[in-house]
Amino acid sequence: MKRRNSLQGKSPTESLDFSTVLAGCIHDVKNSLSILINRIAEVSAALGEGKHKIALEQLQYQGKRINNHLVQLLVLYRIDQARYFANISEIGIRDFLADTLDPYMPMFINKNITVSICCSDDLYWYIDSDLMQGVLVNIMNNLYIYAQSKIEIAAWEENQTLILQIKDNGPGYPDAIFGVSMRNAQKRFSFKSNSTGLGLFFSEIAAEMHQNNGKKGYITISNDGIDGGGCFSIVLP
Repeated sequence: MKRRNSLQGKSPTESLDFSTVLAGCIHDVKNSLSILINRIAEVSAALGEGKHKIALEQLQYQGKRINNHLVQLLVLYRIDQARYFANISEIGIRDFLADTLDPYMPMFINKNITVSICCSDDLYWYIDSDLMQGVLVNIMNNLYIYAQSKIEIAAWEENQTLILQIKDNGPGYPDAIFGVSMRNAQKRFSFKSNSTGLGLFFSEIAAEMHQNNGKKGYITISNDGIDGGGCFSIVLP
């Protein structure tokens, strides 16, 4: 009797949950990348000042940028699968900003970009620090490329909301992105800029994960930054 192939008529990947496989691959790549970033940091620390150290810092920056994208993908996957729940706790905003930005300061200094923070020492808010760190890190990665010489970061309370605003003196956001939902913008891939819109999409989701008294957080973007540069704001209830 001829044996019947149980896979006959089926795609080899039909029984796979591809999103789960992809998430697992992302996690493995992220772990390997973290080892690479740490090794670059060790080599850079052992070198004196000079062009080789700057080159290594740029490599480290690219590694961190890739790592941040992978983390965003994992978080978005978990949110989509209802496996991520916002971990909201009261945080000192100025200390949070300083700690998040600290790893990026040497790279901004090497590019002669000044970064200022305007935030009261006694400003506290309930946030998911991991999500908000992901938002800030993504913006810093972009500003390392686009900011010309200045970045201004401000945080304050207004009408029972926390407003975190970041301005720069770069070229600003492209006109095509205005008036479009970040969810729709994320679906558009630009071959000119290689932009997937993932960062803004993640930021929008991260903001909406902050909810209080029936209100959700949200983000806004404009070109009202320094000398017509970009201005990113995230508003949390």
